[in-house]
Amino acid sequence: MSEALLQLPGSAADPVITGCLTGLAAVQSSIGAAQAEQYRFIETARSHAIATADPMGRSRRIEEEFALRSITSELALALRVHERTMTGLIYEAKQLGTVFTKSLSALAAGTVGQRHVREILAQAVTLPPELHARFEAEALVQAAAQTPTAFRRTAARIRERLHPDSLTVRAAKGRAERRLWFEPDADGMAWLHLYLEAEKAIAITERISHLADQAQAEALDSAELPETAAALTSGPHAQLEADIAAELLLSPPAPPADGASTSQMPGLAFSRPEVFVAVPKLTIPYATLIGQTDDPAELHGYGPIDADTARRLVAAAPTLHRILVDPVDGTPLQLDPRKYPLTKALRRWILYRDQICRFPGCTRKAERSEIDHTHPFGYDGLSEEDNLAVLCKKHHRLKHNSRWRVRQLGLGGLRWVSPAGGIYDTHPAPPSSRKPPGDPPAPPFEPPPLVEPVETTTNFPDTPPF
Repeated sequence: MSEALLQLPGSAADPVITGCLTGLAAVQSSIGAAQAEQYRFIETARSHAIATADPMGRSRRIEEEFALRSITSELALALRVHERTMTGLIYEAKQLGTVFTKSLSALAAGTVGQRHVREILAQAVTLPPELHARFEAEALVQAAAQTPTAFRRTAARIRERLHPDSLTVRAAKGRAERRLWFEPDADGMAWLHLYLEAEKAIAITERISHLADQAQAEALDSAELPETAAALTSGPHAQLEADIAAELLLSPPAPPADGASTSQMPGLAFSRPEVFVAVPKLTIPYATLIGQTDDPAELHGYGPIDADTARRLVAAAPTLHRILVDPVDGTPLQLDPRKYPLTKALRRWILYRDQICRFPGCTRKAERSEIDHTHPFGYDGLSEEDNLAVLCKKHHRLKHNSRWRVRQLGLGGLRWVSPAGGIYDTHPAPPSSRKPPGDPPAPPFEPPPLVEPVETTTNFPDTPPF
């Protein structure tokens, strides 16, 4: 049989596919080069900001700290990312520009990708500095021939082999990092993450899975009609697991029959049930509350939710707060603005209006932040809506200890000017019943007087003037 007859269909080189593969390789290489250049720009900006920190009469360490905070905010706005993301990029840029320079060169050359480089940095965090060069050299050889997922396991094995400390010691350090965090998602849903010891995470997963299996079995045994059994077991197992986990977390613990606590946290064992009623902060139009309309309500810290869910939350709420506003312009009724302490109604209104920290790009919840006098109270700033805004502690300090400046635009709008001259406007995140303010013409910017800087970053005073 001739060689031509043995040739499989499509086995000949396809010039279109070949061209695509060549082009993809070139694009991937250029992406790596661009990412490496981005890291270089970030590190240059960071090091220059630290070297030229404003001499504002404080210790050098404090000056450099606020210079780093300031440049972090500025870079985050330039790249349109959250400051937490920017903090990570700054760390990566510093490490790649000063310690792991071979990894940066490999990224620029396209021999490894950004995920490979990030895995090298992540694995090297717990290694002593004297082992960084050896770890990097071994890891780069493997990274050039592996996918990021496979390389993660390889890099972990290399780190484990080189690490001078035992896994027991490192596990103890890891336990100090355990935490829980919330991540909003679309369509009224969200993620809830737990970072804790692996054995506990596995035990929790197995227990919930077992409870879901048991619930499905009991539903089948107790169902008298076939259609009832189908209805009780029609949902995916994963949905049942999520429902059980939520029920366990939101329900109060049942006290033991003899009254003795079996929990290592007595505060949880003896708390009254109402402590565990989880009712978040909610803004709901009156017409929606009484059922006249189905306009969305506002779940603070998340966004719009459907009317039925909002009414259910209101029905379970232990208390309700009503905000009285002016019928003409919607501003809250308030008392003498020349007094520094805010009335409860005004404080509640500012938290309701802003919902989050008003620094550009920040999403810290208002309830965990502070209310700032934009024009300092000690310099004739009034305690009224047009001079108040919510700032988290970090950005409250940054406002008073750096060259960032801010002024009110009206209707809750703020205009920030960065040390580099960038202008950023922020507006409240209004609920559905309030229209977003327009963008008024900007008069010439006149910064407020610079408040005397504070000499500490850990005990920043929460007293006037702000």
